[in-house]
Amino acid sequence: MKKNINLLFLVFLIFFAEGCEKQLLDKKPLDIITDAQVWNDPNLIKAYVDNLYSRAPMSGLYMAENPALLITTLVVSDEGCTNYVWNTPDRSISGSLDASGGELEYWDYTLIRDINSFLINIKTGTVPEDDKKQYSAQVRFLRALAYFEMVKRYGGVPIVLKPQNITDGDALFVPRNKEKEVYDLIGKECDTISAVLPESYSSSDIGRVTKYAALALKSRAMLYAASIAKYGTEQLDGLVGIPKSDANSYWQASLDASKAIMDDHKFELFNKYPEDKAKNYQMIFLEKDNSEIILAKKFISKIYGHGFDDQTQPNFNYTYWGGCFSPSMELADAFEMKDGSSGVIDWPNIKGQERVIFKNKDPRFEASIMYNGQQWAWDTCRIWKGIYTETGEAKNSETEQYKGMDEVGRDQKTSQGPTTGFLLKKFLDPTKVFPLDLESDQDWILFRYAEILLNYAEASFELDHPDDALDPINQIRTRAGITALGSVTLDQIRQERRIELVFETHRFWDIRRWRIADQFLGKNLHGAYPYYHFATNQFEYEVGNADFFNRVWKQAYYYYPINETRINNNPKLIENPGYN
Repeated sequence: MKKNINLLFLVFLIFFAEGCEKQLLDKKPLDIITDAQVWNDPNLIKAYVDNLYSRAPMSGLYMAENPALLITTLVVSDEGCTNYVWNTPDRSISGSLDASGGELEYWDYTLIRDINSFLINIKTGTVPEDDKKQYSAQVRFLRALAYFEMVKRYGGVPIVLKPQNITDGDALFVPRNKEKEVYDLIGKECDTISAVLPESYSSSDIGRVTKYAALALKSRAMLYAASIAKYGTEQLDGLVGIPKSDANSYWQASLDASKAIMDDHKFELFNKYPEDKAKNYQMIFLEKDNSEIILAKKFISKIYGHGFDDQTQPNFNYTYWGGCFSPSMELADAFEMKDGSSGVIDWPNIKGQERVIFKNKDPRFEASIMYNGQQWAWDTCRIWKGIYTETGEAKNSETEQYKGMDEVGRDQKTSQGPTTGFLLKKFLDPTKVFPLDLESDQDWILFRYAEILLNYAEASFELDHPDDALDPINQIRTRAGITALGSVTLDQIRQERRIELVFETHRFWDIRRWRIADQFLGKNLHGAYPYYHFATNQFEYEVGNADFFNRVWKQAYYYYPINETRINNNPKLIENPGYN
């Protein structure tokens, strides 16, 4: 490891280290801090750890620099489409992904190296042993999280648990471990650190990893491993795929981690506004540190903020990008009615305002998706795509009016316009008026209690205990304001997961681990476009293709390519099937 550490590297997120800024500025010299100073100074150690937090894959949708990147994990699923024709869709759903890779990548051995270096060097410091244990456990969680983000993309990846040195020669070239070995590492790490980490922190340290965050990561990761074992196929001697005989042990490991969280009763489904189910669901993602949140990435407006509102608000309330994502008609139809009946709308034959059409929809729909005529912030959304005159003449000029009505609704004019007739609402803050980049401060929730209930339900069902799966599903449905189920099937558990976790970046990875992506990602998505008809004084709807490209799914896409560049840099790496 280098003998000197640049101060700027250490204080990248110094505001997390409350009270240490003045002490840092008192250090001499100001441009360089030695190893001895770092590992013997609690404030500098804390700043180092904060830097690792800042670089870990914890930001979800909130930190992309432009909307083309921000919404990629949504566009690649069946949740919706980009509104920007210039935004090249992820190649894995347009049929052009090859060994060059390049999209939805995550391969961060720089972070892992720095974590490994920390774990070695912290042992040399004179700070209290309990501090060493606590910080080491936190950064081991970040390493486990990084490995999870890699294994869910590529299958087996090299496991490196010690800092490498440039003088190591051929030892620098580490081969891929089996996919099973990576998941086992994650599970083992979560077990170890959950026994060390505290259950909670004081208000100044909220956002750090707790015992329950480690259990939540294990709950999720073991669920993935179980699905891959049951539904996937082993290839390349286990570099991808997991033996089918291991499925139940992973289901059980996921269930046990979920149950440990549930049994401690430290978290509960957010239900602060039970009289307004849509508002209640919406506020889960706006009220910081609420009862449902197990771990969230913290943001502070203008200091360490993000631009999600600026990039996704409807046309009348954005300042630069705006309206970058449109939920699909298929997703809108997937939301059930409050009584549990099908929510599929007969779009070509229905007439009227959408607020009436959607009146009895699952309230989570109202909280997640914007539609024509819906109230938002200080105005209503106007997302009609055109009008028909009394004689049936179609008019759709973005600059003209007919009898005082815009031919194209104001919010349909966002860039190329909503490609589906809908806009994203979930996560957005209605109090943000003309928000600027970095002004948004909604925290990104990595783990919340509802997911734990869903994980528990899925694992229970897969272990042939469907009765145990029913109650957690009904807890979520009751909170949402939708009729409880009398019994539950695997399809209903997956449906509930699709709706409850909508837009939280789960859907794409879920349908991949279930190996059903071909059913959903190999066909184009659609929009339900409002047109106002002057003859009937009603909105009517036309269904059309919403994509700017043809969606194609190939069997190889269940794993991303390691890619040519990485293999050229490390000849011991073996490419995934289908990319040679």
